[in-house]
Amino acid sequence: MRDRRGSFVYTNDMSKLSLGLFIGLYFIDYIFGMVSFGGIELIAVARMLAISFSVAMIFSFLIRKFPEKVKLLLSFILLLLFAAYAFLELQFSNFLNAYYSFQNVADGGFRVGVFAWYFIKTAKPQYFLTLLVPLLFLLINFKNKGASKVSLKTFVFSLIIFAVVIFTLPYGSHNYQSAVRNQDNFDFILRETGVNTFFFEDLRAVFVGKDETLVIEESADPEETAEATPETTATPETVIEKDSLIRDFDDSRWKADMEKETDETVKSIDQYLLSRKIEERNEKTGIYEGYNFIYFLVESMDYVGIDPVLTPTIYKMMTEGYQFPNHYTPVFSCGTGDSELVSMTSMMPYGSACTVYSATPNDLNNSMAALFKRAGYDTFSFHNWDDQFYNRTELHESYGIDVYKDIEDLDIPIVQGWQSDNVLMEQAIPDFIHSDKFFTFIVTSTMHWPYDEGSYYGNYYLEEINKVHPDYPIELKRYISKTMEFDKSLATLLAALEEEGKLDNTVICFWPDHHPFNLDYGVIRSYTQNVDRYGTHGFYKSPLILYNAATPSETVEDVCSTFDHVPTIANLFGLNYDPRLYMGSDIFGGNTRVMFANGDWISDEGIYTVSDGAFNAFEGKSLSESEIEKNSTEVRNLIRVGRAIVDTDYFHLRNYITDPVEKE
Repeated sequence: MRDRRGSFVYTNDMSKLSLGLFIGLYFIDYIFGMVSFGGIELIAVARMLAISFSVAMIFSFLIRKFPEKVKLLLSFILLLLFAAYAFLELQFSNFLNAYYSFQNVADGGFRVGVFAWYFIKTAKPQYFLTLLVPLLFLLINFKNKGASKVSLKTFVFSLIIFAVVIFTLPYGSHNYQSAVRNQDNFDFILRETGVNTFFFEDLRAVFVGKDETLVIEESADPEETAEATPETTATPETVIEKDSLIRDFDDSRWKADMEKETDETVKSIDQYLLSRKIEERNEKTGIYEGYNFIYFLVESMDYVGIDPVLTPTIYKMMTEGYQFPNHYTPVFSCGTGDSELVSMTSMMPYGSACTVYSATPNDLNNSMAALFKRAGYDTFSFHNWDDQFYNRTELHESYGIDVYKDIEDLDIPIVQGWQSDNVLMEQAIPDFIHSDKFFTFIVTSTMHWPYDEGSYYGNYYLEEINKVHPDYPIELKRYISKTMEFDKSLATLLAALEEEGKLDNTVICFWPDHHPFNLDYGVIRSYTQNVDRYGTHGFYKSPLILYNAATPSETVEDVCSTFDHVPTIANLFGLNYDPRLYMGSDIFGGNTRVMFANGDWISDEGIYTVSDGAFNAFEGKSLSESEIEKNSTEVRNLIRVGRAIVDTDYFHLRNYITDPVEKE
């Protein structure tokens, strides 16, 4: 209102300080929404205004008895806290394509503290707008001397608004608070609620913990499923052939344990896994039985770095081996660690928590390494760094690996940037190549970021690159230079296998943990050749190279992902495994589907995105509404069950099911 002189008089419940706090909180939320999503829905704006107003009034009431300067300082600190949280969410998403949580930081943030300065200095300029808000608030209110107090009535009213906003938030068929606690689809939640609202539920989740309730949804009506599967008429000959492909396991012990199980979560996992269809054998089953297998997790490998001239060995193995042009590597919060966990176990990580940390002590006898070990293979693994980020010494033991060596066990020189993959290969080969049958897992590091500044191997091959691609951006040249060192390691490996007479009976598979972090997405899109990186989840499309020198090249068009590696390799090598235990499927079985942490999925027919609730069909393809819902339900169930398996250490409780017995 105005006094007789026409000047503005602040009411008791809206001082300049509390008004500024309200506006500041709202603008932090608004900036975050615009920068992250390019726009904000009206309902989200209403939530932002409500939460900003209620927090400003509640906080102003709580500090009402402090001196004015202390009020100003405390209000500034509050705004700075929310601004810093928003800034970190923006940069974390920019870096890893995933939002973080307090739980994530508590799990493993201290391990990557060495990159803190680099993390901040590579933030986009617009991200710093959030940090300007508390500074502007401080400047505007610095000389304010007439700040009044918020009344008890306004305080109670604000508490009610706050409670309504926090506790009545819908999230599809999920409870919102449960979704946050379970690290579920953060991008969708942030879009719908704003970063300030998310902050409170994220903080609350630290104390409440995960929601232990496992809810499994009913799948589509069986009649609808039957309609989608055309009947076929089989001759007696094809029936016999079909019967030979069927896997039929003796589940009597498993079912008996399920019946007497008292833990409802474990019992629900039992019921779900037992109800899954058992994938049949196919024409690829056992074609590499008894062969050696070398499995690479290649740091940041991407199509953009593969070149017929500069990386001839990678190019040769890709074009002469199995090609999977629709393979994806979904990225989780702990990019490398969780990708490794997925590829070795087909387990489902949480979207914004380092699942690999909680899974490391588990009994991982469902792992790829464990399957090979039970088949009589010697098992090895190697890495050219130490346990700074992930406790691989313990993790690889949990996989069932007999010999694990890292940089502390090998004679690998430390250089500026990241160490040589070729030196790693030279050091590792003598340990495994003389074994009668070996499974070898190699985790590389040379191609690790940064690329926007020089490093030993980032600069090592620049002269050669300039002769072929002189116009490429310097950061891409440095990335390719690192890729060339990995290419050299593959040439070393192939030469050693050939010399030992083991090239034709060894299968080599390699794939990336994620796309190159800190390499501009526009650069990746523009310079990737022969692969479409545009569209939804285009960044996650990644090379999967499966090579055997004696096997002709073959292209497999089906969509697939890292979740499918274990069942695919197990089928190719004729290992004893139960397909029901894995979140993915055998790529050669024709039943694959790509899943992402937020519930999005890709089939051969198209892409479904949870945030839009829409299915976008590929050209010439389609799915019925019932098929779309069936896929979505199955993905939600796989995500929930997969995470519950990690939480309960399920394969410790049911360790016998990982070495299944078929019925006579």
